[in-house]
Amino acid sequence: MYDSITAADIPATATIVGGYVNGTFAWSAADWARFPNAVHVRFATRANVNDGNVLDVEKGDATPDEAPGWVAMRRAAGVDPSVYCSTSDWPAVRAAFTAAGIPEPHYMVAHYDGVANIPAGACAKQYINDPASGGHYDLTCVADHWPGIDPGPAPIPHQEDEMAFGRTCAAGTNEHADMAVVGCSKLRIHDSFGHTVHVHDILFYGDTGADQNGTGVGGGYAGGHWDWVSNRPGPMDVPAGATTVTVLYDSDHDFYLSAATA
Repeated sequence: MYDSITAADIPATATIVGGYVNGTFAWSAADWARFPNAVHVRFATRANVNDGNVLDVEKGDATPDEAPGWVAMRRAAGVDPSVYCSTSDWPAVRAAFTAAGIPEPHYMVAHYDGVANIPAGACAKQYINDPASGGHYDLTCVADHWPGIDPGPAPIPHQEDEMAFGRTCAAGTNEHADMAVVGCSKLRIHDSFGHTVHVHDILFYGDTGADQNGTGVGGGYAGGHWDWVSNRPGPMDVPAGATTVTVLYDSDHDFYLSAATA
């Protein structure tokens, strides 16, 4: 993301831009229109401004103690807000939310170390201020999905077992696929072609102790195997403490197995 007090200083090709909705450096409608295809991140610099999706908490702008009230106000307006602050001020901002009894917002933090990484608990990190190239803007690395900024819910993170992807075997024979499910809560079998995946057993292993057999989904248990239909792929609950899963199947077409956090 590029942000600046002067919209014209940001490259027109920027795909995410940040500007101000109030104050001396508020962007005009024409400034925002300069980036018709970019994601717009709107910063408010005062906690009494019921606008924007990020509150700027720094010297001369909003204070940490003012942030909870602004967040509550923006939530009441239907916005999922974020707060911007330096990493040094971040503990004070978080403490203000705890003291106010208001759930914390999403965070964009600033630390000008030139390293494009995002600390745990934040959605974005401003890491360069006025780069050596001479650009009059800040550079920020952002998460793949920034709630309240990007439309829609976050994509469900999942991990795929590449050994299971596209696996086929001759009808009437058995194969198995193994994958890690650490930290996952749902198991899915996917088939984009509308086929049925014939699954004989789903075995979870891990800290749960004894092996746990899965529960049939889709067509249910029939004829000695699960008929896992692609348009009814589950998801199946992963037992608490499970670390791996083994799926024994009989399938003569491509499919893949995945585990997700939801």
